[in-house]
Amino acid sequence: MYFPHARSRYRTARGAWARAAGAQAPRTGPRQPERVITAAGGVWGRAFPALGTFASLLVTEPSAVDAGIGLLSAELAAMDCTCSRFRPDSELSRPNQAGGRPVPVSPRFVDVLAAAVAAAMLTEGDVDPTCGRALASLGYDRDFAKALLDTRPLPDWAAAPVPGWQAIEFDPGTGVARLPEGVMLDLTATAKALAADRAAAEIAGRLGCGVLVDLGGDISVAGDPPPGG
Repeated sequence: MYFPHARSRYRTARGAWARAAGAQAPRTGPRQPERVITAAGGVWGRAFPALGTFASLLVTEPSAVDAGIGLLSAELAAMDCTCSRFRPDSELSRPNQAGGRPVPVSPRFVDVLAAAVAAAMLTEGDVDPTCGRALASLGYDRDFAKALLDTRPLPDWAAAPVPGWQAIEFDPGTGVARLPEGVMLDLTATAKALAADRAAAEIAGRLGCGVLVDLGGDISVAGDPPPGG
């Protein structure tokens, strides 16, 4: 099976894109307000808090900033509804809480899960989406911003075992997924990269400009680059 988004996490923005984004990206940590990214090297944009980190959009047309932010925000909201481990109403919560039963999933979830499995295969398990219970056992059981407020020492016990991506059963054709009982997915490692890919492609396609999307370091570009690259 071919997973077209598998390499998205390793893309690098160069030239004017990287200089502009690197100079303007807000820091992680305490919640940052939305900020405008001033023109540099023929690009314009905006950055705002999202998904526990920041989201930055750069475009080659100043008139495309507002519409591009709207499209990016919609993609992030949809991805959060699909993949959040901390929302009881997220689509991810259904297979995670199904007790080993197969559950129907949406085409978006199929894409996200395919990207996660592809990353696990490419990294020989170093990036494994079945690490959810291990992360929760170490205290990462709530939104990152809330976790930062908890300054208690970490518990003195080992993380829960990671079953391995091979435990995942899903059929993209029928849109059905099943996890063995006790297995919990965490899709954070690849979902942001996929969201960056999807948003960049949609913004470039709809607005006809060059685009760079940066989601906490997951970078994707689409369309024609600015002068100088």
